[in-house]
Amino acid sequence: MSERPLMILVGIGYEPHRGYLLRSIADTTDVWLLDHEPATWEKPYVVGSTAVDIRDGAALLAAAVDVAAGRNVDGILCWDELKMANTATVAQHLGLPGVSPDVIDRCRDKHRTRTALAAAGVPQPRSVAVASVEEALAVADGLGYPVILKPRALGASMGVTKVDSPADLPTAYAHTRAQHVDQARHYNLGVLVEDYADGPEFSVDSAIVDGVVTPLFLARKTSGFPPYFEETGHIVDGSDPLFTDPDLHALLAAAHDALGFDSGMTHTELRRTPTGWSVIEVNCRLGGDLIPYLGLQSTGIDAGRIAAAIACGRPPTFTPTHSSVTAIRFLYPPAPTTIAEIRIDTDALPPNTLLATPLATPGTTVAPPPEGHVWGRYAMVAITAPTPESCPPALDTAANAITLIPT
Repeated sequence: MSERPLMILVGIGYEPHRGYLLRSIADTTDVWLLDHEPATWEKPYVVGSTAVDIRDGAALLAAAVDVAAGRNVDGILCWDELKMANTATVAQHLGLPGVSPDVIDRCRDKHRTRTALAAAGVPQPRSVAVASVEEALAVADGLGYPVILKPRALGASMGVTKVDSPADLPTAYAHTRAQHVDQARHYNLGVLVEDYADGPEFSVDSAIVDGVVTPLFLARKTSGFPPYFEETGHIVDGSDPLFTDPDLHALLAAAHDALGFDSGMTHTELRRTPTGWSVIEVNCRLGGDLIPYLGLQSTGIDAGRIAAAIACGRPPTFTPTHSSVTAIRFLYPPAPTTIAEIRIDTDALPPNTLLATPLATPGTTVAPPPEGHVWGRYAMVAITAPTPESCPPALDTAANAITLIPT
């Protein structure tokens, strides 16, 4: 076994959100990048790159086969949900570690997820897939209000809407049904009507090796812009008492077993209701919103390197090195705004600031939900703090140091 494995990385995503993963992985793994554009800032962190339409499964496979010709490729990794199924197909073709495309689809298709979890008796909201507002009204009447409307094949809480009454449902249904991103599959039964799981929101990033689920860290989620569930921030406490809850660990193991997910990384979203933990969804990838970055800062556990090790069939290292508290917040304008400039007063940032970064460029129009969803963010700030309770005021100070100047 060579000292440094060679891994194909399918897509990098938005550099401020995912660049830290590549930089970390490159310390231990040789990376060949397959992405839409030729490598630019990635060049110091890759041994090679190929520009290819990674949305095209056949083109992606051909590019990966070309990389593997004359080279010993140990693994392939992707953290973009919309490219995961094609990546799994490449892994199968090249005989690399990973789960099958069908397992990926079982996680991506939220109706299939609900069906598999229900068959295994895993606690979750009741859920019915519908194809019309009339069906949605009938299901909601049977479940009882409030209900949640959720797109069947999207992520990042896009289109997820709380509905408190029949009068509100038609407008909410139209909004949920209209949400779409490139490559997401269209279903006739495209909207899920679900019980509202009351309680705080959490996520757990986990590593799965030979079917054994190892939770890495837990994030407490902050949502905004009701009746939507826009993810506006997260807090990771390396000593969070809930992280060691045996009921949580048992639930994670049961959910992964029900879905047949036995190798790779997942990001499980949950709520803690008055009756216990409830699974909201299981995403077949590393967490977004820089949660793995917060996990690294809070525990020393490097989810990027763990993901690369598992992808290459190597034993990962799970041992935490320290415990601290970190948090992130995403900034949105109060209304649709075209950006002239984003100013950051570095002198006004608190001393415990980890990040203060623009997420939009001049000339871009950003908007809060329902128009914007994730694309409505114009900046992000991340801090470290002594306790979870001290995070919000520190984030307030950091956010106040950033000014959005409209055109």
